[in-house]
Amino acid sequence: MEQEIVEFWADSRDEIIGKCIKLSVNDVILGSGEGYQGIREKVFDRLWSALLRDMQGGTLAKTGEEIGSLAREAVKYGRDVEPLQRIIEILMESAEEAARTKYGEKPDRVSRITGHIEKYLNKAMMILAKSTVKAQAEVIKKQKDYLLELSTPVIPLLDGILVLPLIGTIDTRRAKQIMDNLLSGIVEAQADTVLIDISGVPIVDTQVAHHLMKTVQAARLLGARCIIVGIRPEFAQTIVRLGIDFGRIVTKNSLQAGLKLALEWHNYELRRVGGGVPDATTGANS
Repeated sequence: MEQEIVEFWADSRDEIIGKCIKLSVNDVILGSGEGYQGIREKVFDRLWSALLRDMQGGTLAKTGEEIGSLAREAVKYGRDVEPLQRIIEILMESAEEAARTKYGEKPDRVSRITGHIEKYLNKAMMILAKSTVKAQAEVIKKQKDYLLELSTPVIPLLDGILVLPLIGTIDTRRAKQIMDNLLSGIVEAQADTVLIDISGVPIVDTQVAHHLMKTVQAARLLGARCIIVGIRPEFAQTIVRLGIDFGRIVTKNSLQAGLKLALEWHNYELRRVGGGVPDATTGANS
C-alpha cells in the first residue's frame, strides 16, 4: 500500500467519519436497519480503524475480523445484513468526498487514492458476503443439532425404567446422538432398563439394525438392559431376509408388551384398582 494512501486515510479520520454519520442519518436502508441506529458511529470507527491497520500491514486480517464479528452478530439476532453493506458503501462515498475536498486541484491523485480505497472496500464487501454465508451455516447447524436432540428424547417412566421413542430415519449422525442421549440418560436416572421404541422408524435395514445393536451394547456396559419394542411384521421379515442376528437382544412387538416385561423385571404389578370398566360419562369404574 502506497504511503500516501495510508497517510490520507489516517489524516482524514474525522472528516471521513463525520461524512459517514451525515450521510447515514437520512439513509433509507440504515434508517430501517434494526440494531444500528445507536451505534453507527462506533461501527464506522471500528471499520475505519481496522482498514487503517490493514493498509499499514498490507493485509485484510483486521477488517475480516471486524466484518466477520458484525455479520455473526447480525445473523445471530436475525437482522438483515443489508445495512452492513450500506455502511461499507457510505464509507467509500465519504472517503471519495474527503479526497476531493483535500486534493480537488489534483484529480489524478484523487483518482489514485480513491481507486486504492475502493479496491479495499470491494474486498471488504466480499468478506461480508462470505462471513454472512458462514454465519448462517453455523446457525443452521446449531438448529439442526438442537432439533436432533429434541428428536431423541430419553423419558423416565418409573424408577429405574426409561423409554426412548425413535421417530424418523436413523443415519450415522443421528445414531450417535441417540447413543449419547441414552447413555447420559441412563447415568443421570441411574436406570437399569430401557425400552427402545422403533415403531416410528420407517425403515429398518442392516445399517439401522447395526446402530441399534451398538446402542444396546453400550447401554449394557453401563448395566442397563434394553428391550426393543414396536417391531412390526414387515420389520421382522426384513430382519430375517437380511440375516440380521439380534443375538441376546430382547424384542417385543409393542410398547405395551415391552412395558409389561420391564415391570416384571422390576417386580412391579400393573392392575386396575377396583376392577371393572370406566364409565364413559363419569370416568368411574363400574
